[in-house]
Amino acid sequence: MLKPMSYYGIGQTPMLELTPINSNRVFLKMESKNFLGSVKARTAYGLVKGLQVPRERIITESTSGNLGLALNFFCKEDARPFLCLLDETVIAAKLEYLKEQGVDYKIVPTLNGMDGRSSRMRHAEELTRQGSHFWVNQYDNEDGIQVHQQTTGIEIIDQTQGDVTCIFCAVGSGGTIIGIGQCFKSLKINATVFGVEPYGSTIFSVEEEPYLTAGAGLRGQPGNIKRHSEIISLSTSIHDNISVKKCNELYTLYNADVGITTGMAYAAAEQYCHKTTGETIVIIAADGREFYRDYL
Repeated sequence: MLKPMSYYGIGQTPMLELTPINSNRVFLKMESKNFLGSVKARTAYGLVKGLQVPRERIITESTSGNLGLALNFFCKEDARPFLCLLDETVIAAKLEYLKEQGVDYKIVPTLNGMDGRSSRMRHAEELTRQGSHFWVNQYDNEDGIQVHQQTTGIEIIDQTQGDVTCIFCAVGSGGTIIGIGQCFKSLKINATVFGVEPYGSTIFSVEEEPYLTAGAGLRGQPGNIKRHSEIISLSTSIHDNISVKKCNELYTLYNADVGITTGMAYAAAEQYCHKTTGETIVIIAADGREFYRDYL
């Protein structure tokens, strides 16, 4: 049985204020300071806590690494087996860390006509149909949304004294951004909810191209976004080279421990800032740069 979230050191992550852009205040919500080093600690806690399947079923998930690490921990806490589904694009540093932490994993081959993430998801479906596994499905799971509505969104409101006017979040499964947006809506916080994907992903865009599958992007919309599309105010896509450049820039200028998806969201926020003024903007910095050193 899981203990309260705060017991594990999840939540209440700090905000790092950056230099204003066009008189807009800009903050990074530093999720690398979470237990296990990413925003996915929140998601995994919510997903495991919400499980209603027999304990002998092997919990499985398609993940680029962060969620797999967190699910492995909380499944063990809840006395459940777990299998992490990765693909050939997994970052080497993340794979090594997963091995060190004793995570049971499988590298899923990429199927013809599909990308790595879609292939992983297809395999998770097949395992679930066989009856021995259960795909927790971060891409279409209300528990993964609710945990961000109850924690991440509330923290942002408290840390900005309710003055947040825009949130930028890299989107893959959509759970984080939808949960935060639902929180704002329920508490009547009038903030723009801005989803950002890598160029080539088709969550919001139509041009399908290869991109770094490191924590964001998808072919088509996940169920979380389809069900709650009204939460997303605006969206854009950012090329990988810009995301990497901005990730390094944040480290150089602010010593900010952030990953590539944060660089992507920051690039989108910069573009937005040149079209507005006087706003309070929060960027979800989903994880740290340690696991992205192969790209940086």
